[in-house]
Amino acid sequence: MIRFIKKLFTIAVTLALLTAFGFCVVLPRVLPLKYQDIVGKYAAAYELEKSLVNGVIFCESHFELNAVSSADAIGLMQVTQETGWWAAEQMGLNPETVDLTDPDTNIRIGCWYLNWLLDKFDGVTETALAGYNAGHGNVDKWLADEEMSADGITLEEIPFEETKNYVKKVQLAQKIYSYVYRQ
Repeated sequence: MIRFIKKLFTIAVTLALLTAFGFCVVLPRVLPLKYQDIVGKYAAAYELEKSLVNGVIFCESHFELNAVSSADAIGLMQVTQETGWWAAEQMGLNPETVDLTDPDTNIRIGCWYLNWLLDKFDGVTETALAGYNAGHGNVDKWLADEEMSADGITLEEIPFEETKNYVKKVQLAQKIYSYVYRQ
């Protein structure tokens, strides 16, 4: 009996150590959680869930500050210069002073834009995310097409495979961030 208890204790300690290792070493590499002071500030300011912002950052740049896409989108939230300047004007900022490589500026503009898209698309997260990836002009066209949207609000079909996959990835990442980090 004592041998059995020792074996159970050894297994319990091993599992506890593996769990601690997973949460302290593996999880931050697989599911990063950086810039949370900035994410929290702008998620609150623009009434967004932190898990959504973290999901977007994870899918856009994997929290790599200097990420640049093939479409020349910049930084953590992968904002293009054109969108950044437009958003800055809408926000009352001077577009000429906007530095999208700065994490605070990039997350601020990215969160503002995501909030703007949610307002534009009646709070439908999937549609707003499609707009974040493919551009809101494309989404407007899709919503006007009865084959892609029966109600003009919800997209039943996204014709760009990249955008369709992007929406799914961000939503999955958001769920994981929400569950794992309790956001």
